[in-house]
Amino acid sequence: GSFAADPTRGSLVFLAMEFVDGTTLSVWMREKKRSWREVLHVIRAAGRAETFPAALLLALMAGFLPYAWLLRKRSKRLDLFEEQLPDSLDFLARALRAGHPFSAALELLANENQQPLSAEMRIAADERRLGRSWDDALRNLSRRVPLLNVRLFAAAVLLQTLTGGKLSEFLGQLAETMRESASLRGEVRAIAAHGRLTGIVLTVLPIGIALLMTWVNPDY
Repeated sequence: GSFAADPTRGSLVFLAMEFVDGTTLSVWMREKKRSWREVLHVIRAAGRAETFPAALLLALMAGFLPYAWLLRKRSKRLDLFEEQLPDSLDFLARALRAGHPFSAALELLANENQQPLSAEMRIAADERRLGRSWDDALRNLSRRVPLLNVRLFAAAVLLQTLTGGKLSEFLGQLAETMRESASLRGEVRAIAAHGRLTGIVLTVLPIGIALLMTWVNPDY
């Protein structure tokens, strides 16, 4: 018989109880001799027309929340990496001045620094130790951490391996430039926040005044 012929069998609860064995929907329908029309009838009957838009909205929100959470975690991780990078470049510059080769200096940085920078530098050092070239290892680092400062660091190291020169001095200058850039971005954010706050107040204030006047004097 069909779902519609039996109210008990035509419930979404009964459909779920028959579907708890973990089989795929197509296998379940073939075994139970059910059609797509019958399954859709049960789903439509379970949710009334007036509740379907709200249920759809909740389903979309529930599907987007994990993605939004991952985006937020990724953004926080990149921000922390960028905050750690200038001090890390100073560390590499001091290690190079002390006579360490770049590979050893990078391993020291991976051991002494904190997450997330230490993990990414450890991966780059391990790739080089396992036979990859510095070109491949640093390009992979730039792909894993898509930041402009990381690309500048990778380009500086690769340029030094091709042309020579004092990498320690360039890394020190790059670290100082990154700090100045971060300070400038902070000032820009502060100015922009003041402008956004002013815009919100100017937008909400007329609406608030209109609501207050309506409440105080509805005939106004």
